[in-house]
Amino acid sequence: MNTRSVGRPLVLAVAGVSFGWGSAGKIDSVLRALRALCPVPPRVVGLSTDLGRPLLAGSGIDRWYEVKRTDTARIAEIVRAEGIRAGLCVLDGPTAKSLEAAGVPAVFLDSLPFLWSEGDLAWLPLEAAAYCAQRSPRMGEESRAVVESAKRLRWVDAVVPPIGPAERTADGPSEAAAVRTAEREGTRTPGRPRKALVSLGGMQAPGLPEWRTYPRAVIPAVLRALADCEAAAVRVAGNLTPDLIDELAAQVPEGLAVEFGPLVHDDFVAAMDRSDLLLTSPGLTTLLEASTYGVPTVTLPPQNVSQIFNARFHQEATGSDTRLAWPVHVFDEEAVIEARRQGEAAAHAVVHGGMAQASRLLAPLQDELRSRVVIAVRRAGDADVDWRGLATAMGTEGAAQVAEEILAAVGPSGE
Repeated sequence: MNTRSVGRPLVLAVAGVSFGWGSAGKIDSVLRALRALCPVPPRVVGLSTDLGRPLLAGSGIDRWYEVKRTDTARIAEIVRAEGIRAGLCVLDGPTAKSLEAAGVPAVFLDSLPFLWSEGDLAWLPLEAAAYCAQRSPRMGEESRAVVESAKRLRWVDAVVPPIGPAERTADGPSEAAAVRTAEREGTRTPGRPRKALVSLGGMQAPGLPEWRTYPRAVIPAVLRALADCEAAAVRVAGNLTPDLIDELAAQVPEGLAVEFGPLVHDDFVAAMDRSDLLLTSPGLTTLLEASTYGVPTVTLPPQNVSQIFNARFHQEATGSDTRLAWPVHVFDEEAVIEARRQGEAAAHAVVHGGMAQASRLLAPLQDELRSRVVIAVRRAGDADVDWRGLATAMGTEGAAQVAEEILAAVGPSGE
């Protein structure tokens, strides 16, 4: 346990990249692990993290600052005003660099180390106080060389909440919690789900020309497929705007009870744990959380380049056959991977072009996706699938490991 003087809380700055919701989930998991290690709960100050803030509403963030990530002078002012002693930055290299420039040790959590190439060297905070790279099932030599050039590198397990949000203890899961988890797994019926959770994550990310195309294509198809599979209740979690919720709600099949809207991290994990089946765009954090809880999962077509790899990791580690790709007339995943050799921008151009094509073919695309989702849901009931396989391959102690690095960066006295 850290020996910081009782009565003097650590003041921690947190920041997550505004792309998807994975960074917010990881911030929440690390904060919970950090509080378990500190005799006095830390005070937490948030920087930017626009897209992830709704998920962090219950995470104990004392105050939020809207600040440009590269505005070192302004970040230094915030550091002095708040007495910030350390920083946690999830996939936010510029903020980590700005905190370090302000004299604050920054712990950088890299949840996608398999994506990097030499072209990313200038963006990555390789001089940070700690560079925590989440283990990856597969990594190319170029990506590994980039990450291993970090001065203070630590490979960490998957950063996920290790047990149910209402069942955490300082010593891990209680015996009763373990029994309840086993009971839930034993009573799930993924092939004919009574309760299903559909997760879109954070979609209003920078660089996407029209983010609404994805939910307009996918959600009606998924809901019709779930009705075909005799589902009773569905929760659709994602940062959907009220007007888009109204549009999608008008397409809900008769007899299917559907709720729309975002869930704070604890509520999302609890809803996932109670569900018979998760259908999710393949963000890595969500897939790891589902695998930690052994939740049967259908991976919906990817929203971006990293999700292509995430879905493949999940399929390989679990032995499942529930991965959905886009029809090739939207885009071919192999074409995206080939384009990536010329950089992320080239790969995303293929994805964005496919989304533009999808927007012109919504009705026939929904019909095709509906039939594919039905097949994937039926396959989710396969007894031979190891739904915990991805978490098993990567480990699940990453949140505590990152918390340890934060305390080590500050030092035992907080000075």
